[in-house]
Amino acid sequence: MPNEHFASSNRCSLTAEDLNRQWLKPDPNLSPTIYHTKGFLYYLNSIGRTPLVFCDYHGHSRKKNVFLYGCSMKETLWQSGSTINTASLKEDPGYRTIAKTLDRIAPAFSFNSCNYLVEKSRASTARVVVWREIGVLRSYTMESTYNGCNQGIYKGLQTGTRELEEMGMKFSQSLLTLRRNAIHYNSRLIHHASALLDLDDRLLDHKSNK
Repeated sequence: MPNEHFASSNRCSLTAEDLNRQWLKPDPNLSPTIYHTKGFLYYLNSIGRTPLVFCDYHGHSRKKNVFLYGCSMKETLWQSGSTINTASLKEDPGYRTIAKTLDRIAPAFSFNSCNYLVEKSRASTARVVVWREIGVLRSYTMESTYNGCNQGIYKGLQTGTRELEEMGMKFSQSLLTLRRNAIHYNSRLIHHASALLDLDDRLLDHKSNK
């Protein structure tokens, strides 16, 4: 967001609001970029052109490497200790495809750092709102380290422009792989997932860092 950089802050707007916590009900005056982006996504959904992938790009102040936060109904229910039986629940397994592809082709990417929990404390973030409301099954936050890498050819090194550009290229390649292998599930699956998550009060609010 432009005003993030103007204010020399990577999270807050000029009104001191965390811009990644405004997606549930964005104010058109206080968060116009989020308001209009969400409106555009609703429009695409209404004409039958819901995006295959949504990705929000962030920097991470603590973890190393590059990784994804995503959304999985089953993983959330499993790890929250939910009593809901997930045996009969259907879920598109493709939500892990991008991460698996990147783990093979992108030196800075860490599959083991990825997380797919849908936590209550993250309910107003871009990835969760786009997953629940718009029906984008593969909705992510991509986190890029501020603290360098601890693996592969970049171990012990800080990430710079070249490494970030490389990551962007590899992400684009992973989208091509996903598009070839995509299984298109009905968006009603997302609404069903959201209803199940809302029934359970014991979601993990302490595992993710974003």
